[in-house]
Amino acid sequence: MRYSIRYKFAIGLFFIFCVSFNVMTFVMNKIVVENNKKIISDELLNSQRDLNIYFRQFLLINKIEFNEKDFEKQAEKIAGGIAEKINNRVILYKNDGNLLFDTDYSDGYIYSSENEPLKDNHEDLKLSTRDKSSYKIVKLDKRYVVIFSQPLYTDNKVFGILRYVKDYTELFEAGNSLLMKLKVFMFSVFLMIFVFAILLATQITIPIIKLGKLTKEISSGNFDINLKVKSRDEVGQLGKSFSKMKDKIKEQIWTIEKDRDDLIKLEGHKKAFFDNVTHEMKTPLTIISGYSQMILDEVSEDEEILIKAASKIKRESEHLHSMVTDLLDMSKIETRVDIDFSEKLDMKEVIEAVCDDMIVKAKRYEISIEKNLQDNIIIFASKDEIRRMLINVIDNSIKYGKVKSLIRLTAYRENSNCILIVEDQGKGIAEENLNRIFEPFYRVDKAYSKERGGSGLGLAIVKSILDKYKGKINIQSKVNEGTKVCIKIPLFLQLGNNLDN
Repeated sequence: MRYSIRYKFAIGLFFIFCVSFNVMTFVMNKIVVENNKKIISDELLNSQRDLNIYFRQFLLINKIEFNEKDFEKQAEKIAGGIAEKINNRVILYKNDGNLLFDTDYSDGYIYSSENEPLKDNHEDLKLSTRDKSSYKIVKLDKRYVVIFSQPLYTDNKVFGILRYVKDYTELFEAGNSLLMKLKVFMFSVFLMIFVFAILLATQITIPIIKLGKLTKEISSGNFDINLKVKSRDEVGQLGKSFSKMKDKIKEQIWTIEKDRDDLIKLEGHKKAFFDNVTHEMKTPLTIISGYSQMILDEVSEDEEILIKAASKIKRESEHLHSMVTDLLDMSKIETRVDIDFSEKLDMKEVIEAVCDDMIVKAKRYEISIEKNLQDNIIIFASKDEIRRMLINVIDNSIKYGKVKSLIRLTAYRENSNCILIVEDQGKGIAEENLNRIFEPFYRVDKAYSKERGGSGLGLAIVKSILDKYKGKINIQSKVNEGTKVCIKIPLFLQLGNNLDN
């Protein structure tokens, strides 16, 4: 038999309430009893003090000698006086516990309404024979009475033992009445809590039941149903998470179908890339082939034409070599899975070394390079890849910079990143072209780029290297004002290597 959550919750709650009710009843009963005992003890203590004072005054007023012999002779008179004082039955005993006088003219026993003697072991009397006061609470028929025994003394001399019975039925009935009211109150509170808890459990389980039905629908392939959960608690979160999961599964199915279409598009992109490579290589090869054939056929004996042909062949060969080198570099970066952390690089040293290499090309266009580099910028990376990235960025600034202009390099450490900024005073890039400049073979100005030896792969290589090291690049440019390249490289990158120590 399968039990619902509500059933289990109700049984568990009922058990907890029963245990709690019994425990609290026991504790409250204990408190009431202890409180009654304290009240009785305080009253009897005061009564003991008052009775001893009264006993001394009684002896003095009635001119009774302060000795045991006269005490025993005057026992009836003394007992009667004390009984009248406290308005209760009084029993007097000798110091050894033998009965002297009972104001009820009885044998010292306490009887019930049916004249049955109370089972009394006289424990309180025995303690009083040892100069100790004591009492015990007994239930007599429907009454609660206290039997109290105390030694009677004056001038630190004990004459005998006083024992009397006092009715405390009202005190115990008041305590029992209070206890009953508290029980009724607790039961009412527990009942309300129980009903509220059952209603709450029902409210909580309704969305879970709906969730179960929704699961069955989804397992049958129906993803178009919705679960509406208004609560903002954990159950509501569960419902929202389930709805998200359902939407995610639906989205994944859509993604799988989309990936199939994307694979087809990817094949198209690969073909387009191959066509671009073919086209980019075909042009310089055609020029080289044409001028080479002209030289071989000796079409012209004009030395100037031959020099021009040789110059064209050389320039196109260099362009072809540059493009092939860039393609190999790009292929190497994108196909290498592991990241090289083997080298500890001081960025200031690397940048200065690259600038020294690039200054020759910069001087060709009368471009100067200004550096503002912070010390102690350390990263872990492949030196060749970082050099390649820097060369491509600075080379772009030289290629597109104006003659007699300035390239400004700034490097500094910001938090846990190396920030590199390269600013030039070149032609600039139009805003509509900025989002395509990282595409392979894309050139803003093809003729100008070819004239200065550009392959169209420089920024694509830079982007690939930065992606590999979790870096970022941002380019800001204004036409005829210049371009600002901002590069951010993490100083430490932990991918299975504990390098940031």
